[in-house]
Amino acid sequence: MKTFFKILPIVILFASCSESNDQAIKNKIIQKKQQIAKFEHEITALEKQLTDTTVLENLIPVSVKEIKPEAFNHYFVVFGNAEADEYGMISPEMNGKVEKIHVQEGQKVDKGTLLMTLNTAAIQQQINAMEANLELTNTSYNKQKALWDQKIGSEIQYLQAKAAKDGLEAQLQALKAQLYMSQIRAPYSGIVNKIYPKVGEMASPQFPAIEFVNLSNITVRTNISEKYISKVHKGQMVDLSFSALPDFNEQIVINRVSNVINSKSRTFEVELQLKNENDQIKPNLVSTIRINDFSTNDAFVIPSLVIKKDISNDYVYVVTNKKGKSIVEKRAIQLGLSYQDKTMITKGLKSGDKVVVKGYNMVSNGIPVSVK
Repeated sequence: MKTFFKILPIVILFASCSESNDQAIKNKIIQKKQQIAKFEHEITALEKQLTDTTVLENLIPVSVKEIKPEAFNHYFVVFGNAEADEYGMISPEMNGKVEKIHVQEGQKVDKGTLLMTLNTAAIQQQINAMEANLELTNTSYNKQKALWDQKIGSEIQYLQAKAAKDGLEAQLQALKAQLYMSQIRAPYSGIVNKIYPKVGEMASPQFPAIEFVNLSNITVRTNISEKYISKVHKGQMVDLSFSALPDFNEQIVINRVSNVINSKSRTFEVELQLKNENDQIKPNLVSTIRINDFSTNDAFVIPSLVIKKDISNDYVYVVTNKKGKSIVEKRAIQLGLSYQDKTMITKGLKSGDKVVVKGYNMVSNGIPVSVK
């Protein structure tokens, strides 16, 4: 019994100490909560001090294009071949050995300039003999004619003398023509581009002797698919350029449109003619021809890159204003013609719509954005 009364004060003392510790912990919890409440109040106050610009900086920045009617032109592109209007592979009109070449490759000459001479010794000897024979025949004819004018001698003698003279004159002209045929002369003013035979070699009408060209006038020919037959006509202006001549880009009028469709290629031929200043365009140079097949001044046009496609539609993102906020909206559209980096929209957009053109890969339907 005495032992019990000795233990009881110890238990009471322990219980009193435990209750005191719990109260201290509770007091610390209350203090911490008060501190947290104070921090939250301070944070709320700071947030209220933030400007609208600071809030916007946390949104995805985008750029937009406001839709309004504008001009749109569509072109199709074909490739042509340049040809010199005056170009030829010149051959002699008769067989013969090359006696002399009077020009050099690359030389510019005028029309009629002697380019090459074949050996004409045999023809020249025949001409000399024929001229001597003709001189005697002319003397005989003149005497016979004088007698006939005086009614001396017979008419047949006069006619025979006249026929002999005329015959020799014709033969002489033929020989001189052969002599002329042995000479190659410039058929027009131009450039001696290539000389094939050398002095002493044989030249023949069957093989070219000189490549000759005049670069002043150029014709560009191209073949166009028959599906464009209603879009191309004589007198139409087209854009002509050459990849090898980056500084050349001109508008040229269509000179001729073929009236026949090629049955194999299903194309028709178109010709352009132009003056070749400074001889910069060379024969067989490949050209690029842009032909306008659609134009309007009342189109809705957007960059082609911003157009997206899902399983059912083509679409773009449009920025709309909802409760004072800029919100992205997914808008289904119908496409028209495209040229280079622009596409015409025929349905789905209206004047005043703001299409996202920068940042379109970072947004989705319904999210707020910051329009820059």
